[in-house]
Amino acid sequence: LVFCPQDNMNTDGIYPGKYTYVDDFTPEDQARVVMENYDPKFGKLVKEGDILVGGFNFGTGSSREQAATAFIYKGIACVIAGSFSETYARNAINNGFLVIQCSDLVNNLKEKYGAEELTVQTNKKIRVDFENSSITFDGKEYSINPVGEAAQELIIAGGLEEWVKKNIT
Repeated sequence: LVFCPQDNMNTDGIYPGKYTYVDDFTPEDQARVVMENYDPKFGKLVKEGDILVGGFNFGTGSSREQAATAFIYKGIACVIAGSFSETYARNAINNGFLVIQCSDLVNNLKEKYGAEELTVQTNKKIRVDFENSSITFDGKEYSINPVGEAAQELIIAGGLEEWVKKNIT
């Protein structure tokens, strides 16, 4: 689990706007710059397979899709936050990237780790149990809403574009 306690994390903090319209920007480039406006050390602290936990109103601001895809390319498994901008959550799901809301986990992490560090690499495991709609971290279990069937289909397919390709007859 990697914790970024910032509330109102905007899409420019996640994926800098100056790269949005660079035509030859590769997935590797997106992975390299993810969160650089928020914490330049982020890229060195996270590793493939990490789950990122953010604050409340995660992904506010513009509707740039790269704010979701850059996490995919970085190898972040999913983002859990206290709440999400509806636009960000929709963009994430449409791009096959899972986002989960769990305000109790975020509040407990803020109590435990504070907000002094922009990115905290906890070096601890988190377990997301989809069958029982729960998250377990540091010996404590948190309830989450089940992931809806439509969202599951899009995530499994790798996003809306891939889902459409597979379902056009």
